[in-house]
Amino acid sequence: MYFAVKWQYDQGEKGTTRALLQTGGKVIALFTIALAAVGLFAFSLSRMLGLDLNLP
Repeated sequence: MYFAVKWQYDQGEKGTTRALLQTGGKVIALFTIALAAVGLFAFSLSRMLGLDLNLP
């Protein structure tokens, strides 16, 4: 009986860890996409306003 309860508890921990890593990965991916979108928007807006973005 002890091992059955322990096995169930261990399975629950694995699921929780997996869900946490999955959610963290989704948040990081969403943040990266949002950062790229804001950067692209800022770059296109600055070009539209006529700012010189060339490197010397």
